[in-house]
Amino acid sequence: MALSVDQRLNGRKVVAVACFDSFGKTAMTMLAACRKQGAETELHLLQITNRALSRRQRLEIRRTDRRTPIHKRPWSQFSSLASEIADNTDVLILGLDGQRSRDALLQLCSIWEGRSKRPMLVSAYPGLLFRFALEGMLDRSGADLLCLNSEQDLNTYRQGRQAQGLNSDNAVVTGLPVLWNARPSGKQPEHPSIVFFEQPSIPVHPLQRRYLCRQLKALAEAWPDHPVIFKPRTSSIESTLHRRHGEMAGVIEAMTERVPNLQLSFKPATRLLRTCGCAITVSSTAALEAMAMGVSTRIVGDLGITETLGNHFFAESGAVADFAAIRANPFEVIHNNTWLNRQGLMEQGETHFIHAVLTRLERGLEPLPANGTGSKSWGSATWQTYAISHGGRRMLSSGGARSSQRKRHRTRTALRRLRDGLVGFGWLSRWLRE
Repeated sequence: MALSVDQRLNGRKVVAVACFDSFGKTAMTMLAACRKQGAETELHLLQITNRALSRRQRLEIRRTDRRTPIHKRPWSQFSSLASEIADNTDVLILGLDGQRSRDALLQLCSIWEGRSKRPMLVSAYPGLLFRFALEGMLDRSGADLLCLNSEQDLNTYRQGRQAQGLNSDNAVVTGLPVLWNARPSGKQPEHPSIVFFEQPSIPVHPLQRRYLCRQLKALAEAWPDHPVIFKPRTSSIESTLHRRHGEMAGVIEAMTERVPNLQLSFKPATRLLRTCGCAITVSSTAALEAMAMGVSTRIVGDLGITETLGNHFFAESGAVADFAAIRANPFEVIHNNTWLNRQGLMEQGETHFIHAVLTRLERGLEPLPANGTGSKSWGSATWQTYAISHGGRRMLSSGGARSSQRKRHRTRTALRRLRDGLVGFGWLSRWLRE
């Protein structure tokens, strides 16, 4: 008897690993889709030294699918986890950034070498591809299934692979997973909020950040009957993939004492969007969530449109505006839905994902690269062998050639650890995260 449509993964086990909060939410979204199809699911949060997820971040990940169990272990135990799940897992979802995707894939090639049966490898993005897009896709090219946000991303990946004489058959467009469950919000409150969504590394310069804070204060003063909410990406003790350049939250908090309707909120973005009348950001993925929910959305154009800011991604969205225009008319929906549908909002994206997983499971898996090398996208076997023997696995990461920067970062990290250890901040931060 054939399985019902909603039980096509019955008897299968799907495991996901993730290091950062955005990747954890995406991995959990994909696990939830698999669980609804009958699969047994679990998520492993792999903690990185000095960048562990806080209790609040873990709770937000859990809210995505409360029925999928979450386990914590250090990133250094990835290889032992891979050995444990090799025989009893059908699908392994890698919710990892580019550098750790390459590292994980290299480890798996070694650990699972010679295995006739192994888990299928899946990789996806938690957000927009607006910087190092091809590089990031090639980082993940060793996966059996690479889930991409749009046809544009697929074309970029296809061109990069073809230039190396490789096919792109492992890639499929599933839309942005965070938008799979996005639905237009219900009835708006009488005085809907205006929410600014911060990003940890954008904008870079302190003067740009101070300007944004002053403009948000002016916006709150212009609309005193509406809450103007500043949504920090994280709190000061929490970690993201990208290092924070500076705290805007502290500046805004000081301003709230003089402007009553200017507020700070750490609520999840999806919850804030339910009562939001206008979502503002420089280039956050939250803009796509807002558009998908039918919320008026504005991309800040005051600082210019550049790759550094990432707002060039939204150039054709119809939502770019300066703060003068935002103050004049914040609540009118002006974004281009056709553009949105091309850039990540995919009808039945979850169904496309499940179909792609099933298709590849039925087709069978190709052997992973042998001899200690990884995907051919990372360079010739000769180069990979040379790079690993002289620089270790890290040399094959997408940032492997930026060694001079790494030395300076390593020095700063050592000084930070020494300082934190001497005054006790390191212990305090770890305790607060838990």
